Amino acid sequence: MFSALVIFSLSASAAQPDLTERALRLDQNIQALKDEIIEFNREAQAVENETLVPDHLRLSVYLSVGVGGLLLTEAAITVDDKAPEIYRYDETDARALLDDAAVQRVLITTVMPGPHRIRMTVNGNFANAKPGDAPITQSYEAIFDKDDQEAELEFRLTRSSRFGGDLKLTMKQWKVKP
Repeated sequence: MFSALVIFSLSASAAQPDLTERALRLDQNIQALKDEIIEFNREAQAVENETLVPDHLRLSVYLSVGVGGLLLTEAAITVDDKAPEIYRYDETDARALLDDAAVQRVLITTVMPGPHRIRMTVNGNFANAKPGDAPITQSYEAIFDKDDQEAELEFRLTRSSRFGGDLKLTMKQWKVKP
């Protein structure tokens, strides 16, 4: 009986490393599968974007905030005579825009090549605003030319000078280098 217990305990201890090794391999296989799923989803999203919003019709609009403590509550973008696209910010999203070099895409849509009118309106409050303080509102309207490549516009909310001053909303059209 004693010899049977010794043999059983030896075989159980020998099985332990094998079980640990199998668990490690299973974990590695699961992680590899997760990585493949993420890559597949990325590729599928790219195909879907290219199908729904082809490069030659794509307009991407970005927004950045360069005013410390200004928490946006809403951004509204109107292109030509279309209904405005409205992005509403919760506190987490508004604070994320305050990070240095933070830029958020607030709109992706299709427009035909040619001139287009765009209007951006942003609303917000300073973090230290008191209840009853009037919201801060800035607007910018411009005409931009869309060619046969993706158009990218960045709106930036800043102060009129680096020493302070009034708030201003500006627009920059990014060009793809040939």
